[in-house]
Amino acid sequence: MLQRGLFCAAAAVMVGAIGAALLQLAVMILSFSSPVAITLITLVAVVLLNSLRRRIRAAKHRFAPRKPEKSA
Repeated sequence: MLQRGLFCAAAAVMVGAIGAALLQLAVMILSFSSPVAITLITLVAVVLLNSLRRRIRAAKHRFAPRKPEKSA
């Protein structure tokens, strides 16, 4: 349980850092206005987090211990 919490915290920090870097890039280099850049980066973060969440769930499901089947 603690490991999952630490992983989620690390993933949130990583996504935040990448988002901040992308925001700087979009505003400075691509000349987007700040609200447009924030909207785009929020959408990118949502897509990346959903992809990460699906992969974690698939791995968790794949490596979960199997429950013994009940015999009737």
